Amino acid sequence: MFVTMSNSFKLFSWNVGGAGGKAFARSLKLALQLHRPDFVILLEPQVSGEVANRVCDRMGFSDVARVEANGRSGGVWVFWNGGSFTVHIASAGPQHLSLMVEKPNSPNWLLTAVYASPRQQEQKLLWNFLVNQSKEVACPWILTGDFNAILMPEEKSGAPTAATLQRCRRFSDWINLAELVDLGFSGPAFTWSRGHETSSYKASRLDRSLCNLAWNEAFPSTSVIHLPRLSSDHNPILTMVLPQGVPSQLPRKFKFEAAWLTHDSFNDLLTSSWNTQVALPQALQDFASKLQDWNCSVFGNVHHRKMRLLARTGGIEKRLAIAFCPGLAKLHSKLGAELEKTLEQEELLWFQRAREKWVKFGECNTAYFHQIAKIRRRANKIACLKNDNGDWIHDMQELKTLVFNFYIDLYTQEGDQYVDHMPKGAFPRPNQSEWLALLRPFTILDIHRAIFDMKPLQAPGPDGFQAIFFQKAWNVVGKALTDMALSFFENGSLPEEVSSSTVVLIPKGENPESVSQLRPISLNNVNLKAITKAMTSRLKPLMRKLISPRQSSFIPGRQTSDNILIVQEVLHSLKKRQGKKGGIVVKIDLEKAYDRLRWDFLRDTLIEVGLPSSWIHCIMYCVEHNHMRIFWNGELSHPITPSRGVRQGDPLSPYLFVLCMERLSHRIDQAVRDKSWKPIKLSANGPALTHLFFADDLILFAEAGRSQVRIIKQCLEEFCESSGQRVNFTKSSMFVSPNVREETAQLLSTRASIPLTKDLGRYLGVQTIHGKVTRSRYQALILRIKKKLAPWKARRLSLAARLTVVRSVSSSIPIYSMHTEQLPVNVCNSIDKINRDFVWGKEEDQGRLHLVAWEKLLEPKWQGGAGLQSLRQANLSLLAKTGWRLLTEKDNLLAQIMKDKYGRRRNGLEMLRPSQGSSFAWRSMTKASDLLKRGLAWNIHNGKGTNFWKDVWCLQVPLIDVAVQPIPEEMLADPVASYVDEDGRWDVDRLKTWLTEEALNKVTAVAVDPLSTTEDTLFWSAAENGLFSAKSAYLMAYPRQLVHNESFWKKIWRLHVPERVCCFTWLVALGKIATNVLRFSRKCADSPDCHRCNGIPETILHILRDCPPAVFFWHKQVPQAEHHNFFSASAEDWIKSNINKEAEMESGMAWNEFFASSIWLLWKNRCTACFKGVGATLTAPSLANSIFHKTTLWHTAWKSDISTQLFCSPVVPRVIANIRWVAPPSGWMKLNVDGASAGNP
Repeated sequence: MFVTMSNSFKLFSWNVGGAGGKAFARSLKLALQLHRPDFVILLEPQVSGEVANRVCDRMGFSDVARVEANGRSGGVWVFWNGGSFTVHIASAGPQHLSLMVEKPNSPNWLLTAVYASPRQQEQKLLWNFLVNQSKEVACPWILTGDFNAILMPEEKSGAPTAATLQRCRRFSDWINLAELVDLGFSGPAFTWSRGHETSSYKASRLDRSLCNLAWNEAFPSTSVIHLPRLSSDHNPILTMVLPQGVPSQLPRKFKFEAAWLTHDSFNDLLTSSWNTQVALPQALQDFASKLQDWNCSVFGNVHHRKMRLLARTGGIEKRLAIAFCPGLAKLHSKLGAELEKTLEQEELLWFQRAREKWVKFGECNTAYFHQIAKIRRRANKIACLKNDNGDWIHDMQELKTLVFNFYIDLYTQEGDQYVDHMPKGAFPRPNQSEWLALLRPFTILDIHRAIFDMKPLQAPGPDGFQAIFFQKAWNVVGKALTDMALSFFENGSLPEEVSSSTVVLIPKGENPESVSQLRPISLNNVNLKAITKAMTSRLKPLMRKLISPRQSSFIPGRQTSDNILIVQEVLHSLKKRQGKKGGIVVKIDLEKAYDRLRWDFLRDTLIEVGLPSSWIHCIMYCVEHNHMRIFWNGELSHPITPSRGVRQGDPLSPYLFVLCMERLSHRIDQAVRDKSWKPIKLSANGPALTHLFFADDLILFAEAGRSQVRIIKQCLEEFCESSGQRVNFTKSSMFVSPNVREETAQLLSTRASIPLTKDLGRYLGVQTIHGKVTRSRYQALILRIKKKLAPWKARRLSLAARLTVVRSVSSSIPIYSMHTEQLPVNVCNSIDKINRDFVWGKEEDQGRLHLVAWEKLLEPKWQGGAGLQSLRQANLSLLAKTGWRLLTEKDNLLAQIMKDKYGRRRNGLEMLRPSQGSSFAWRSMTKASDLLKRGLAWNIHNGKGTNFWKDVWCLQVPLIDVAVQPIPEEMLADPVASYVDEDGRWDVDRLKTWLTEEALNKVTAVAVDPLSTTEDTLFWSAAENGLFSAKSAYLMAYPRQLVHNESFWKKIWRLHVPERVCCFTWLVALGKIATNVLRFSRKCADSPDCHRCNGIPETILHILRDCPPAVFFWHKQVPQAEHHNFFSASAEDWIKSNINKEAEMESGMAWNEFFASSIWLLWKNRCTACFKGVGATLTAPSLANSIFHKTTLWHTAWKSDISTQLFCSPVVPRVIANIRWVAPPSGWMKLNVDGASAGNP
């Protein structure tokens, strides 16, 4: 009746809520017929004893294991058919049943069926048991069933409560402690629901499948489907497993492997095989064919080569451990170099597949990249989707047809006639110099810059070549690429192969339910992107002039945080609004905005901008000539020729889209001029607000009234008819100020066909504020960071990589929240704790030793720290950055709103003061005013905008701080200009009363022109260029006094060695490596002695210099004349003198780089001896030989290999200096002169 486990198997899990009824029997029979599972798990059967026996007998399976129900609660039944595999009960309890599954020629694996109690105390017992079990399980392990818990707030309907968030945290902590991975799902978002009315409806994702990393390794193609609801209030879940190595029936698409670049013969293959006689597409196709042959015959299987080399080096090491042989030692060094190169290639292969942005390549993180690639591959696999009728489609062929047909329709222009309703002549005209910069002929340099500005390993287009190939092979292939690109700009046409693309479908969320929830991203060929990127570089400088301040996306100098803050301020003002005039905020959702854009509307927009016909032709050619194929579950569709839309993923597309969206802005402005659209204001003299755009995220503002709803709909309808856009009214939302009656608000919502809401939800990644701010508001943020910093990742990364991940995650995930609001102290502390746990482990007795105090890790690298950041100080510095922009960018829309709302009669820092009843965003920014005050200073021009006494402008402190007597109240508001006459002469007699002679000299040395129209300007005194940076503000906010010791610590981090070696050297310099002395002091070792030298404490100096293998090695490397100083120096002096020694060795390697590499390799040898025994290590001569050859190999790699060049392009630093005249010391005169040079010198 049921299939046995052959090439695949299935696990069916269902909380049946009672197994005694006929409805259950019918539903289960249907499910078994449809899905034919190998294991059936039934939970909460609510029957036991003889009744349970009769139910089990009717199931049709040969074997069953049961945990009996306790009355009407609990119970776990597992059914299977024996024969081709053997099953043993591993453990059982009231809330779980674990089975060990064995099968010939297949890894044994553990299945745990879970029914977690809804009671927290009982759940905790289960979590503790499973955490302990996770430490003992080495085989693949899968857990499936009803966990009665959710992992994220999104897994439950309705707004999350504090209790819900607390349960999320507990469940997340347990999963992390057990080092498990959620297998995700396809299908309905929730697996349990109750209630049929809106007021009573509740739903959650209580059922799921989890696995350990061994399972992920053995069965990477596992997928989970939430099946349709049957007779229970729980959905069944089906876990489908394919074993590793099942061959695909589809032809494998060529894709360039970056690891090929590391092979010694690659360049010879390139120069000998590259065909200069044919066009670029054909040359690439020919070379791809030769590469595939070369990959099989020369490059080979990296994993097999690695295992072969490990076996050979291992055999040689055993021989060398018995007796040293120069010939074997030489062979060992040669094989070691091959192994090092092979490991680098393997890491690069998995790094390319993982596409992990947090972790650097080149740090021996292959296992991590391997797991990330497998998890990512599984997450991209979609097993089912809803069709237009709401039915779930599981059949792979039907699913493919559904997806392909959807996108064929999406990219096909409907037959309605084109009419442009948008205003004409509304774009501002660039000046002559801006046009000349745009229209100058393209050159080889433009194409070269476009190629080398691309990320090396971004996904390739249909030809399979990534940017890294063109970057590393530029000398050979560059001419063909530039010839093709420059020919396009001359003739306006390209070969069809160049402009074709592959469209991949990326889920917008974690578990898409419909095709519309997949975002189509166009993977274009690098040669096409070079062309569009070159055009983008020319167009980009004009965007700030062409696009109004209401659009922030892709406009240089504009910030996403501005939009967020403006929306927060609008909501705050509307919440407090009283009287008859109400306001509305409408959040508009555009369906597939990029993909619906009409080409004729785009062409008209480019004409409206004023671009010449040659430019319009080139742009439209790249848009219209696109032969695309949809890539779905490993299969390509037939070619599709679109008739609308712009490619998402092309560098030019966002700018074209923003230009088209600006036409809607023109229409709204026209409605305002016609007085049909009534904007809202946040203050009497503040700017009128009608809309804010961020690409296709639209927020509209208007007074609350039927006429306003009508004009909003009219503007949107006219724009949609012209541009091809479509508003999704059901996903849009409308917020109405509380002073509008409920009936009126409902009427406006009905007229607009947009649902009414009291919470606009997230805007640009940040939750809009509608009430009191509490910790629960940030719980989802904490859970996201915790997910990124899961402990299983930490265990597969070096310390250097863990530090890099923490820096990256902490500085990117909460970035917009930290720019716009002050995070509560307990939230910052929670995130800091997550970071600390990721670096060292959660508990010292269970994780790693905390070698360095957290406070030390937070210090800058040049101070001897690790360069991590305290979230509280980082938050303050980013708020200060927003405050700086409010003070210095007077034309900025946000600055105008805030100044008029809160600081109308105040200037400078006086503006950043808390106001009664102010918004949370404003209160957050005022918290950074003290930090700003410490770094702000004024450049004096006409002296009218700077307070003479309170501002910093001629000294390092305000003059009021050095006044010889109290300043009268009436003088405290005096500007600098009030103390000079019209000719700029200082009123010295008046100032003598209040200032010392030294202070007066500083004052009078400043030139002031009170008749000038040039206003005084702020500059940031903490930066040499006078421009604010969050980094300099962070250092200023740092609570501890920083003492500069740059030279020594900077040298450590700038050594040309792998990052893990720099990190180890840093620990040595701090005296913080895990020697037996340190471990004994922390009660982690039985003895402080060296494992080789009985009775001698294993200090840092002993293990790295004075232990016999180290002594033998250093005697060979250090000149005889330097032996005494080298071997007698104290630990601190020994480290510092060798790191500061930059003399070049015969190999060309600097001594300090050789020294750092050598002590790390000596430490590795010591660890091998500790964990595998002294017999497993090399003899002293072999070790010395191995260290010398490995350090030489690293030095060569740093100069020439892909590992160090991959993300390190030489950049000429751009220096921006703040020009400010500095007065001479007292008693000196200063003569300023100007000069020029004609190149000599």
